[in-house]
Amino acid sequence: MTPGSVAIVGMGVTKQGRGLGVTEVELRRQALELALLDAGVERDAIDGYILASHEREDLRYLGLSPNFSWPVQTGGATAPCTFIMAAGAILSGQAEMVACAYGMAPSSGGMPGFGARMSFGSLGYGYPAQVGMIGAASAHALHARWHMDHYGTTSRHMGAVAVQLRNHALNRPDAMTCGKPITLEDHQASPMVVDPFHMLDCCRDTDGGAVFLLTSAERARTMAQKRPVFLLGAGMGHNIGNWHKRDVYAHHDDIAPAAARAFAQAGVSLDDIDTAQFYDPFTISIIMQLEHYGFCKPGQGGPFVASGGIALDGPIPSNTGGGQISGFYAAGFTPLIEAMKQLRGESGATQVRDARLALASGHGLNGGVQNTWSHGTLILGAEA
Repeated sequence: MTPGSVAIVGMGVTKQGRGLGVTEVELRRQALELALLDAGVERDAIDGYILASHEREDLRYLGLSPNFSWPVQTGGATAPCTFIMAAGAILSGQAEMVACAYGMAPSSGGMPGFGARMSFGSLGYGYPAQVGMIGAASAHALHARWHMDHYGTTSRHMGAVAVQLRNHALNRPDAMTCGKPITLEDHQASPMVVDPFHMLDCCRDTDGGAVFLLTSAERARTMAQKRPVFLLGAGMGHNIGNWHKRDVYAHHDDIAPAAARAFAQAGVSLDDIDTAQFYDPFTISIIMQLEHYGFCKPGQGGPFVASGGIALDGPIPSNTGGGQISGFYAAGFTPLIEAMKQLRGESGATQVRDARLALASGHGLNGGVQNTWSHGTLILGAEA
């Protein structure tokens, strides 16, 4: 992929929250309307559709007639995966404008595309479910405990992540925890979910929808709406390889190949990145990604955050909307939404000055056994 040959020209984000009482498909319809308005195009401009789900979309409800409609699901890595698929379709001439869509309503009774699969794929994480290992927290807790045992990372280090994300969210009206500060003592006193995670180490599901419209850079530059954001680089990695090497817990994901490919395509270095938006289901996720991307040395993620490393005035402002832990949980689309806002200058109180390049990551869906996560890296730029 030539850097900047594909651009994001529209973004629609619905209200995010719990108990919205809106179906998944209606959330996607609402997000689609907002994305069309944002891009200044009509429905018939969309000739490709990619849905973040195991299931097929009811295109009649959305009023779309694309050349193709693809469902794709790789957990929290689905969002960057949809962008890669959209870029491939555009560059190979299969479509001129592709909608990448997400919409889930877990607190309103909907979890599209899981159903009977949930015991294996989403909650059970493979055969460990047979001995009682249930849920994402229990799986990620093993990474956290490995990190604590090998590097001396503490619960207070993870608490520093939670407090910093909440500080980002305090003045963001789009965050679930806007106006609700916490302290490190609040974190330490919150209930234990699964050792070593306290409640405030964990994200929680929210309802919401998001749609992004992607097209060629050439076409994007002719559109009269907002300045486009360009897809400069993308990469995927998978932790199943480290499982075979019996080294799975040292790696939050196999980030190295994803990052290497994305940065090589973009032709930029880590020092060029103005803001990072990490997939953050748990506080340890940010600590380990900071280390594996190279923003700090191995084992130093906790102290790096505690010293202000991801604050607005820190070396790498990260998860500036509060992330999934203090903002809202739109799966892997949460980081992309905030990356887009930063590069458009729409992040309000947590806007990073002169943000031109953003890193966004995705993480999720095991390779048949727990802790074998897929990883996606995107480099987005305000200019190509």
